[in-house]
Parts: sequence; structure tokens; C-alpha cells
Amino acid sequence: MTANRPEGHTPQAPAWTAVGLPEATVHSMLFARNPRETSADHWLLTALTSGESTPAHLERARVVNDDDPVAVFLGYWDDPAAYGLWRDRPDVKTVMALPGVLEEAAFIPSDRWETLHSTDQVTPGVRNLSPAEHTDVHEYWGAARDRIPASADSDLSSEPRAAAPTNLCLIRSGQVWHHCGKDERALYFEQVVPNLEAGIEFLARNPDTGCISSRFLREQTLDGEDLESTSFVGWFRDLASLEAWSRSHPTHLAIFDSFLAMVGELGGQIQLRLWHEVSVLPMGSITLGGTNRSPLADL
Repeated sequence: MTANRPEGHTPQAPAWTAVGLPEATVHSMLFARNPRETSADHWLLTALTSGESTPAHLERARVVNDDDPVAVFLGYWDDPAAYGLWRDRPDVKTVMALPGVLEEAAFIPSDRWETLHSTDQVTPGVRNLSPAEHTDVHEYWGAARDRIPASADSDLSSEPRAAAPTNLCLIRSGQVWHHCGKDERALYFEQVVPNLEAGIEFLARNPDTGCISSRFLREQTLDGEDLESTSFVGWFRDLASLEAWSRSHPTHLAIFDSFLAMVGELGGQIQLRLWHEVSVLPMGSITLGGTNRSPLADL
């Protein structure tokens, strides 16, 4: 499971990874474009928080890099059967038919997930469905692939299919600055955030990278109040495309280098919490719904 790890590698900083994830998880992102005009966000929230078979964990955000206001709900079901029951509810079908609604849902077996966290405290995402344990499988190129159990038996390469390619890759990568002091906040927003935004925008405008969709989210409470937290959500044609951008493209190296510079200026003492989750999806594991068209529909 650690085929890429250099011999004798010892990480310099501690990290944690989610363990004991459900045998299968359904991760559904539900978008409501121009929510004030349609109230779709209200009805989505109602459907996701009341009645039967609601998600085991639910979050809300808004899409930052879009010309129109877009609300998004991120639901994590620890039982695919429960998701199916929720999706078949009459009120859910009614909400899905509202103008501006889009759903991108992924069925993810436990051996096709990996997560990494700079803290043992709970951060957003699938981490809320499981505990986390300390890991030494990080701080080298290829570590994310090594943390995906299915990579031991497959190169997880993209395979064209009639409906959609198999082994599509989904990443959600987050930053939480709630605990940061004044100096760290200033360095983070002056040095790191501009590079982060530039990298996300580059991916959004350059599909030749293998990136199908690149969204920058501002995390919110379920009531729609902004939190001191963001995340990048990206769909890639395969894990190799994500790895190639992360390892060698100037836009990602700028993010990485500016973060290291910030850490250096603070003497290695930072409170910024970083995390990510990556999944590689088997064939037939994507569900698209709603009245808006997903970029995945063109695959």
C-alpha cells in the first residue's frame, strides 16, 4: 500500500487520516443557482434535514468562483440504501425539479477513499463519519495514491465507457483559519490565498489538465452564515491528472511554496487547519440530477 514511499522516509510534521469508513458512502453535492429567486436552497435544506433517510452528515457552502450566486449542500450518507430511499421521496423529486437545481452524487466504496488532515480535530467532509488515526504515509509525491487501498491492485487509470469514464477522481481540499492569530491570518490572506484562487481558476479554464470542474467553496452554517473555512472541489478524469497538476504545474507549486514561506515566517508554529479527501470512482457510480446541466454530463 506504500509503493511510492521512499525508503527511510520520515515525515517532518504529524498528520492524520480517516479510518474505518463505511463499506460504501454516497457523497452528494446539491447546487441551487440564484437561490433568492427560486428558494431552492430553502427546500433543499428542508428535504435534507427532515423526514426519513437524510444524510448522516450534512454541510452547506456557497460557490465563490461563479458569476451567479450558487448555494451548495454536501451530504454524506453512510448507507447507499438510505440515499436511494431519500432520493425516491416525493418531496425530494419535487425539489429536484425546481429551476437551477443540480445534483452530482458519487457512490464510493471504502477502498477508494483517502483523506489527510493536519489536525486530529474533526474537520469538514467524510471525516465526520469515522475516527482518524496518525499516519506516516504523507509528505512525499504519490502518498495520496498510496493511501487509497484499491491502488494496490490497480493503477486507477481512466477507462472510457458509454455512460461515463470509470475511475473519475473527486477531490475536496479545505482550509480552516478559525483558530489563527492576527499575524498568521495576515500572512495567509496576503501570500497563500491569491495563489490558491489562481490555481483553482486555472483549472476551471484549462480542461486539457484533465480537470472537468473546479469550484471554490466558502463553507457556511446550515443557515447560510459564512464560516472561516473554504474548500476546493474538483472533478478530474483520473487520479493521474490530479497528481500531475499537484506535482509539477506552476499554479500548484505557487500554492505550495507560498504556504511553506508562511510556515517559515511563523517559525513552524501555525494554527491553520488543512485537510483533503480524494476518491476514485468505479464504473456506474455517478448520479446526476436536477434541472441544471453538470459538466460531467458531457463525458
